[in-house]
Amino acid sequence: MRYRWVDVYRGIAVLFMLVLHFFVNIFPTQPISFLNYSMKGVISIGDMDIALFLFISGISIYLAISGSRKKSEDDAIKSAIIRYSKIFLLGLLLDIILIATVERIWWVLEAISLSGLIALFFVCFSDRMKLLAIAITGICYSYFTSLEPIYEVISPFPNGGLLGSVSFSGIVLVGYMCGKYLMKEKRRALPFFLKIGVVLFLAGFILSKFTIYYRGIGTFPYIVLSSGFCILLMALVYWLVELKGISPALLEDFGKSALLIFVLNYPVLILALAFKLDHSFNTEQAALISLVLILLITLISKLNKKFTR
Repeated sequence: MRYRWVDVYRGIAVLFMLVLHFFVNIFPTQPISFLNYSMKGVISIGDMDIALFLFISGISIYLAISGSRKKSEDDAIKSAIIRYSKIFLLGLLLDIILIATVERIWWVLEAISLSGLIALFFVCFSDRMKLLAIAITGICYSYFTSLEPIYEVISPFPNGGLLGSVSFSGIVLVGYMCGKYLMKEKRRALPFFLKIGVVLFLAGFILSKFTIYYRGIGTFPYIVLSSGFCILLMALVYWLVELKGISPALLEDFGKSALLIFVLNYPVLILALAFKLDHSFNTEQAALISLVLILLITLISKLNKKFTR
């Protein structure tokens, strides 16, 4: 069963990812500062994008497990493991092509899938144990990555590489717990989510003053702060879509075609680098190119939806 608010949430993450990838990462000579992401010690709105995908992955895991009426919970978890493993292999294949052609690596599909796989080992635990696992893992991870030799090994890899996924899995688990509570309590859960979202966001901000905030490797302040952001957005999206009936078709389509849109990013990146178009345009030109590419991807996703019905 599909939930429109989940598709819209995922669609927001996809659209935000396209904007960041084109308008920050590839085309402009100087990206807008508040969108520029993965800067050590700097909190940016751009940092939130991968967290949105991780968070909604957690919600999707809960929905898949709770909605598997014809399967046992173990079978549902096995199906999720197979699905995430396929996504990991797809991401790995695409990054091998990327490395072979333009000597770059993106490591986003792999980070999301590995984080999901790690989180699946904890879904059978109580919520209290999940929270304890997130806290212990996040604190230990942040401590070890603060050590210069370890930081030098991890930091060159996008999203912290394999080790970073251990920390990022905390956001998936937060999404899982939020999905469970929201689906059980419905609209009554929204005031709680508003409170806990603000508390986590502020807690992450405060933690960033005592230990390193860095989205690039997923330190604990980032996990806490971004989880708060994701919860607040979830409450807003659920309220708009489920309670007010506002559901933008574009965002729904993007949410349903998320994997296809991820894949379409790779040829854009390869062509831009191959023809030396990266970091070659001013803000206005980069914005125009980004808009054209997003419209083109929108058209492709609609055609895909039409022919796969």
